[in-house]
Amino acid sequence: MVGAAIAMLAGCAAAERPDVERVATEFSTGDPTVRCALLAPAALAALEREGPCAATVGTAVPSAGEVLQTAVWGDEAQVRLSGDTLFLTRTSAGWKVVAAGCTPNGDLPYECRVEGP
Repeated sequence: MVGAAIAMLAGCAAAERPDVERVATEFSTGDPTVRCALLAPAALAALEREGPCAATVGTAVPSAGEVLQTAVWGDEAQVRLSGDTLFLTRTSAGWKVVAAGCTPNGDLPYECRVEGP
């Protein structure tokens, strides 16, 4: 029974992967307006504490290259790109970026330049 549940979850994650990777790619290569539209509300609010999103997102988050690795866990996802790591969440409006400009920090959580509280 547990094996069937794990297989079902893996299948769901695989089905979500194309949408997650599309949003990550659009965010990483998009202009500031596109990037701002793809941020989750909390990440957008955090970024706008430093100024208008369109003016700050370009300097806060580097443009990133191709997708190297994607992991999806239910409504959460991580996409490693050649120049960045993004964290996403599924919202009623589709997949949104909750953290960007992220770098590994050893055994500690990633350090991200843009993230909601």
